[in-house]
Amino acid sequence: MRVAVIGAGPAGATAAYCLARAGVEVDVYEASGGVGGMARSIDLWGQTVGIGPQHFSSTDPRVNELWLEAAGGAYEMVEPRVRTYRDGRLHRDPRPLADRFLRRPAPAFAHPRQGPGEVYARMCAFAERHGGRVHLDAPVAGLALDGTRVTGVRLNSGEVREHDHVISSMPPPGARPAYRYTVVVYLHTSAESVFGDTWIDVPDPGLRTERVTNFDNWVPAAKRGERETVLALEYRCGDDDRWRWHDERYVALARAEIAAIGVVAAQEILDAVALRVPKSQATHQPGPVAPIEGLQVLGRPGATQAGSILSGLLAAENVLEDAGHDLWSPTPHPGRSRITATGLEMESALRPRLKFG
Repeated sequence: MRVAVIGAGPAGATAAYCLARAGVEVDVYEASGGVGGMARSIDLWGQTVGIGPQHFSSTDPRVNELWLEAAGGAYEMVEPRVRTYRDGRLHRDPRPLADRFLRRPAPAFAHPRQGPGEVYARMCAFAERHGGRVHLDAPVAGLALDGTRVTGVRLNSGEVREHDHVISSMPPPGARPAYRYTVVVYLHTSAESVFGDTWIDVPDPGLRTERVTNFDNWVPAAKRGERETVLALEYRCGDDDRWRWHDERYVALARAEIAAIGVVAAQEILDAVALRVPKSQATHQPGPVAPIEGLQVLGRPGATQAGSILSGLLAAENVLEDAGHDLWSPTPHPGRSRITATGLEMESALRPRLKFG
């Protein structure tokens, strides 16, 4: 059995990993030059950074067990510190990140030592070590069909590659795709730990950026001994005029907005670079489409890393076991867990016991 996986984001990488673990020959087709999607890791100025504050958090034991297995212990716990910039000043968020499991604020989350994409890079590397192939810079134009059954994938070059099953992060045939686009401007600053927050949310109508991430306050290993701090400002748009702005315009905007927020002085900015992520988030819904035998369409648009991992895991089970999982409305797991510095803890170990009488 040969299976094609379209997209090497968290869902696609997970599906490839689970299939390879079961001995299935898998080909992953990724349009970009790296794996991880919006959760990939990037090397900049001698450090490893992500695309904004992409972090993993889950209470599902299936997801947590798989993430820990792929991470191989190469992670640390991060205590998130978040402020909000609005009305022209910074506020400590009155609604801190909540651990809905323990009912306490600001839970620590597990983060790979070399950025969020390390787990998905490990998954794809595992698939390759077990006979699979990961094709980067290989955009897929569409599916090859024989009636209502998928027979493979059609690349942009026109080449058709045959497969018995396809697991796809592309919109299904018949859907009306719509996307958000993302531009991230990275600032290389001379200051060490320019501010103490992990990230700053920016719902201020006077600014265009949505969030400022400070990678200095994540995992120390990702800095690789460098002293300077890397910040990221995120800008979202559609396929419109703002997407077509020159990089220099985005860099100038980011410099002006970080100065307006007041956490970095202009003279502390050593360098800046803009990264464009086309179709970074799908906003379409699948709609009524004709079923295609042998095709699994991955997850809901805008899913978290945890939701994407679950979608990939269930898609693999559908191929391997004909499990019949609904990838768009997965059944919740009855148990609950969380990842700690020492591994996985189940609900019974974390919840205080009630005493009566």
